[in-house]
Amino acid sequence: MTDIGFHFDIGEFECTVVSDGTIAVPSSMSQGTSAIPKERTWENMDIGCMIIRYGQHKLLIDTGCGDSFQPSTGKLIVQLEKEGIKPAEIDTIIHTHGHTDHVGGTVDSQGELIFPNARQVVSKREWKSWVDRTETTRNGRMFDLAVKNLLPIPDQFNLVEDDAEVERGIKLLSAPGHTLGSVIIEVSSGKDKLLCIGDLIHSELEFSRPEYYAFLDSAPEAAIKQRTEGLLEIAKSGTPVFACHFPFPGIGKFTKKGNVLAWQPTESRSRP
Repeated sequence: MTDIGFHFDIGEFECTVVSDGTIAVPSSMSQGTSAIPKERTWENMDIGCMIIRYGQHKLLIDTGCGDSFQPSTGKLIVQLEKEGIKPAEIDTIIHTHGHTDHVGGTVDSQGELIFPNARQVVSKREWKSWVDRTETTRNGRMFDLAVKNLLPIPDQFNLVEDDAEVERGIKLLSAPGHTLGSVIIEVSSGKDKLLCIGDLIHSELEFSRPEYYAFLDSAPEAAIKQRTEGLLEIAKSGTPVFACHFPFPGIGKFTKKGNVLAWQPTESRSRP
């Protein structure tokens, strides 16, 4: 885990990627592969969150794992403090989707809100999937914290329609597949734009084997389409992205050489 936030600007938006740590996850596999841990290898995956500052506002994209997942995670609050930000200063949280490694840092071990003054934003489609529990027959444990900690506090949430603009220049783009309500967050200001892609893709391995994470996807066929056709469109546009599970800071571009997609990371540096 890095102790230094990665700073960059998108027009008027001052953006910082901070690390919540890393998680050890079962090695990539496709649907139907044995899920027995002793028959699988494990790999480390980064957990990145993004802070967006504009005017007097401080917005947070995803809250990481919190302290109830693995001991190598739950570093978000410490990293915010190093950036001079107190949890009470965060006024908006946008959740890309409801898996534990993206919403686990929203409440503490006692169930109390860590960001007491933040309005929380999630797609209406995603919230409905937590309520219905229809998709969790595939991977229900990944939604346990969202159902336990977030559903009971609906007054804290703004439920938004597909492709809604949350703030001027910050838009939620529907990208169902990984979960039924997954979104890409588009941040744009002037001529600058960034796409925060959540779990559209987890690792570079999925360029060649996009079906490998079907075991975590609520709608595998739709998710694989996002990882092929969706990523291809992003590569063609040349738009920078924040890929939260790619090696820190997860900022870069997707490129296409022939029929092969690749990742071009931005050089990691901190603002003086």
